[in-house]
Amino acid sequence: MFENNVGSVLVVDGEGRLVGIFTERDLVKLVAKGVDVSSVKLEEVMTRKLVTARPGDPLPMVASKMVEHGIRHIPVVDEEGRLVGIISIKPVLRHVLASCSWP
Repeated sequence: MFENNVGSVLVVDGEGRLVGIFTERDLVKLVAKGVDVSSVKLEEVMTRKLVTARPGDPLPMVASKMVEHGIRHIPVVDEEGRLVGIISIKPVLRHVLASCSWP
């Protein structure tokens, strides 16, 4: 995550279906608990209860989900649950700011 400057890692099964996400926040929680992260398997600590979006979802709806669930990354999946992409909070915020008029 550090080397690639990313805040989350998405986990998919052999058919490309999203099965989990591991975020910076998850890592911080493990470190705070004193867990030796070098000995932990990702499948043991990833979040499995996922909040997702669909490719056709309006951006305000996606942003609303992010605020409602307190998340900064939302995976985008197709109808079969296959990963299509991910949206992070920074581009959403940039879009919102670009559409605002300032005094």
